[in-house]
Amino acid sequence: MYKFLFAMLIFCGNVAHATSLDNAIQQLSQEIPGTIVTPTTTEELQSLFKDATLTSVPRIFVDRLPDDFAENGSHELYAKVITALILRSNEQILREKMLLGALKRKFEKNEDWSEQESAFFNSLVEKYDAIAVKTKATQLEQLSLKIDEITPGLALAQSVYTTDWGKRNMQSPYAQKGWLDDKNYTETTYNSLIKATESYVEEMNSEPSYWPWREYRRRAAHRRATENLPYLLAGKLMSYQLEDPDYTRSLQQIITDNPFIIKKLFHATFSDEKGESK
Repeated sequence: MYKFLFAMLIFCGNVAHATSLDNAIQQLSQEIPGTIVTPTTTEELQSLFKDATLTSVPRIFVDRLPDDFAENGSHELYAKVITALILRSNEQILREKMLLGALKRKFEKNEDWSEQESAFFNSLVEKYDAIAVKTKATQLEQLSLKIDEITPGLALAQSVYTTDWGKRNMQSPYAQKGWLDDKNYTETTYNSLIKATESYVEEMNSEPSYWPWREYRRRAAHRRATENLPYLLAGKLMSYQLEDPDYTRSLQQIITDNPFIIKKLFHATFSDEKGESK
């Protein structure tokens, strides 16, 4: 696991000293280590991921696919690109999750939060849409449900459904929607694959209509879910594309047709976490 997370565990375990937790909160603003790239050709992109496998990807984050990817790209290369981006967002989520756990432990012990801790908590409440929940205890419970990792295999299947393995619609690679007014919405577009992924992960963890999906994710985690988790989670996303009643079945078909999503991506991590070279 990334060294920052180990350091944060030490901070969060020592909640008796407010300054330690405050320091960990300040470190949230640090960039996730890695290199952001915008390759101009698929050949260049392939060279960047030449040492990558489907279980071990480098900290290389592609902000935009090259123009010739639709013609020259491969399923495996696209999977590596998306997996690296999801792992990047998950790393940030783990930072927030550990800090939230530390705040929750202090709350349960009736220990006061520092000004910075309170500000951080309030920012999570707003970011993950726990504002409607009335008490701090219930807000903590809601945030504990919402702030969690996104399974790379599920994210890939959703992106494949939308983009046909990076061949089209890359301005909205996860088919997210944004409201135009109280009754109408449209597809949200992005000029950055990194920003699109960050927004997708935040939406999955905050959108009220995805509550059943998040509850299933939590139960699966408690049961030590198997590699089949992406397939099972896909079946709980009925509300993601309401206009397409076959959406969940389509995701599950993508996963079934591409066994590496279960057999490989379930175990995916950054190559430097395995002691391998970048």
